[in-house]
Amino acid sequence: MPTLRQLLCTSLASSLLFTAGTAEARFGKRSDSSSSSSDNVHDASPVGSNNGNSGGSSSGGSSSSNDVANTVGTILDIIHIAADVAELASHYQEATTTYETAPAEVPQAQPAPGEQPMYAYGQEPVVQQRIQTSEVRNRNTLMFRVNAEGLALGEGSAVGLNAGIEGERFGVALAGTGMRLPTDDGTAGEDKIDLFSLHLTLAVYADDQTRLRLEGGFASAKAPDATFTGPSLALSFERCLLGSLDLETRAQIVPAPHLQLDAQAGLALHLSAINLRAGWRVLMLDDRGLVDGVVHRDSFSGPYAGVGLYF
Repeated sequence: MPTLRQLLCTSLASSLLFTAGTAEARFGKRSDSSSSSSDNVHDASPVGSNNGNSGGSSSGGSSSSNDVANTVGTILDIIHIAADVAELASHYQEATTTYETAPAEVPQAQPAPGEQPMYAYGQEPVVQQRIQTSEVRNRNTLMFRVNAEGLALGEGSAVGLNAGIEGERFGVALAGTGMRLPTDDGTAGEDKIDLFSLHLTLAVYADDQTRLRLEGGFASAKAPDATFTGPSLALSFERCLLGSLDLETRAQIVPAPHLQLDAQAGLALHLSAINLRAGWRVLMLDDRGLVDGVVHRDSFSGPYAGVGLYF
């Protein structure tokens, strides 16, 4: 049977098949006619830096391939670390769990002939030793959650909102992220990219401490000059570490018409119905040249923190 790490990594391995060796630029934004090369590849500097050199398409392709490989590698590293933490927590939980055992029968003393029993009805009280069992988190049959979070993405910023309702196995999840980024051509103003997704979820494994979900639905990306909508697949994992502290990981891929890779890993602290969340998120967007024949790609990475309700 595949291990947890194999399940998490498999969801991202297919992304390498969709990756093209092109240069990076602002996702979903038209290029100036003067900046387009003859082979329809926009050779631009990374997001947040000035393009002082005009390199050829071959060097741009090599740099972009390395950037995509680094993005996917960072996503896999995050999931590897999360899987290792979850495995250590599972071993710790098994080592510290105690079980309630039935008390051993105590032989009853028989009075000698003519003696009166010490206790009423001739029964000696039996003292039973209670062994405290480990705490098991109670989970409702129907769970509802809503979270708001802020992200730091280099020179830009973003806010996210996600909500969901889930039963023992099936559920619905809605997520949105609004990104505000400095322009890549040095002009005044900012570039706006908004991401949305709606998924049906299936818990393929669930117990009082762990939940592994498969998600499927559609996702939409609204860029400065285009809007893309396509199928979306995701894998999410939650594991109770210690008491009210949870580990949370998630990986998503949108293979067409644009390419979107999104992964995050973090911790959640449950304080009654309120939960506090923090972690790291990695995001890559590629419009595959559908805007103006020039491939535009952006990669982002940074911390996130948020607060929400979970009950």
